[in-house]
Amino acid sequence: MALIAILCFSNPLQAKFIVIDEVVKIDAFNEQVEPMGKELFEKTGINLYMSLIKETENNQSIIEYQQELIKTLDEPAILFSFIENSKEVQIYAEDKSLYELFDRKQIMDPLAIWPFFNGRVIPIIGARAPKEVKDKDKYAVAMFNGYAEISEQVADSKNVTLSTAVGDTNKLIYKILISAIFIISFITIVKLGRDWYRVKIKKEDLND
Repeated sequence: MALIAILCFSNPLQAKFIVIDEVVKIDAFNEQVEPMGKELFEKTGINLYMSLIKETENNQSIIEYQQELIKTLDEPAILFSFIENSKEVQIYAEDKSLYELFDRKQIMDPLAIWPFFNGRVIPIIGARAPKEVKDKDKYAVAMFNGYAEISEQVADSKNVTLSTAVGDTNKLIYKILISAIFIISFITIVKLGRDWYRVKIKKEDLND
């Protein structure tokens, strides 16, 4: 139940694979990501890093920011980054051959289309969360989900299995979350359409 556990605690821990975290700062988030990154490195030799920042300096693009940061990290490295103010997410690898180990397009898909649920990150970041859910919790779920997906795809490409993998239960939770988003969005559209129609009819009656 990793996705749920992430939302339960709120103090930052020391981390290796989460190289910068100015956004989430939740213990349970680190506790789920770090073992996955450690196991992935031990079994494949690949470092999967994550960074979460408020904004870049000097109007850097997210790619420019990643290109600069990844030079300070142990190779071979994949860097998964989120910028809160611009709501940008990106996956960057300086060694282009690493892109062959995971489906970047699928993970970064802005759409989550039933029944495929291709988008793993952006649909959650862009979703309107209930009032009870803090933005940082939403970002934590989205980034954990993306990190886990990259990890599992890299592991599969290397023919290894991760004991820290998310598993079917958490994927089901993700599908439920996305389904809820679709339902809420549909209801909102229907309500807006109904309200617009009522206003239109009322104006026509006044003009008669």
